[in-house]
Amino acid sequence: MNTLTRRVATVASTGALLLGGAVATASTASAATVGSRACTHQIKINTDVYTTVKFRTGPGTGYAATGQLSKGTAVYWQCNKGRNDKPGAWGYVTVKSGAHKGKTGWVAAQYINVPMQLD
Repeated sequence: MNTLTRRVATVASTGALLLGGAVATASTASAATVGSRACTHQIKINTDVYTTVKFRTGPGTGYAATGQLSKGTAVYWQCNKGRNDKPGAWGYVTVKSGAHKGKTGWVAAQYINVPMQLD
């Protein structure tokens, strides 16, 4: 390890210790995908989205959009963050058709077709 590399590592380590690790994690938190561990309610149904909607890395508009799901895109709705009968709920889905087939991510629950309230 050269001198410059050691200095950078030392400065980064010191900064992380002084700020309680915030420096080390801040740059990766926005890029991380929030998976099903964020779920609060189980859903487990095959359904679709009823309008074009952004597909996100986490349950909220503060997370990056990785693309859009077109109207009628088939999804397996695994679970919710929040309740889908309350404002602000998000559904964690696996995409079953279209450009994002096979990917998992988050969609605002209000845009997922559902025949009734499910917990």
